[in-house]
Amino acid sequence: MSSQTDPLIALRQAIKSKTNITYSSDSTQLVIAGIAFPKSSSTRYRKPGATSDFYSLDAVYLAWLLKDAPGAEYMKQARERGLGVGFVSVTERKHVVDWLEGASSDQDRVVPLIGMWNHRLKWLLLP
Repeated sequence: MSSQTDPLIALRQAIKSKTNITYSSDSTQLVIAGIAFPKSSSTRYRKPGATSDFYSLDAVYLAWLLKDAPGAEYMKQARERGLGVGFVSVTERKHVVDWLEGASSDQDRVVPLIGMWNHRLKWLLLP
């Protein structure tokens, strides 16, 4: 996976450059800078306390999209969009938004591209 096709990098770059981000007409994909990614795509942003559990693209985008919404409204929207499990928690939302906007490096939570490749390769090779 290259940085050009990595959904997390594409999302971060689009947010920083204020590029339009939309859902596809059937709402199954997130269109970022003209590239469609399945909204269920796994990102390299690791959930707190996890070693191999990552947020979906939709969960990360929703955290940013609703960054100013009150916690209860954010959780309601997450559930309505099918993220009952796996959404970015209210307490984690600020960390994710800060990283997306470039205000934090979150190096311990964002797995490098090569690290993600190694993680997925190990999973594929397990008996």
